[in-house]
Amino acid sequence: MGTVHAAFDRQLDRKVALKLVRASHRDDPRLRDRMLREAQAMARLSHPNVIPVFEVGELGSSLYLAMEYVDGQSLARWQRTPRPWRAVLEMYRNVGAGLSAAHEAGLIHRDFKPEN
Repeated sequence: MGTVHAAFDRQLDRKVALKLVRASHRDDPRLRDRMLREAQAMARLSHPNVIPVFEVGELGSSLYLAMEYVDGQSLARWQRTPRPWRAVLEMYRNVGAGLSAAHEAGLIHRDFKPEN
């Protein structure tokens, strides 16, 4: 979908994750509109296993999402450390609950992978 950068929202006085949509996505009006609708739906979604979206917008021809900044590691990196099976099961259950909430809201995560 694009790139994610750590940023600081001066109005809210907090660190955010700023996702910038890939240029190839924003140049196609239909794809850009779909992505904007999906980002707006994500902003309405509230679930403990889904990262909140604070703001969705366009700046010039760029589409962006400002989301909660999570200081942690990817699932791929987390999985590299041996853990008790119950901890692994709980992590996967939490991930599944977040995906399920998104699907129930009509959202499909098109880039779900442990590296995200």
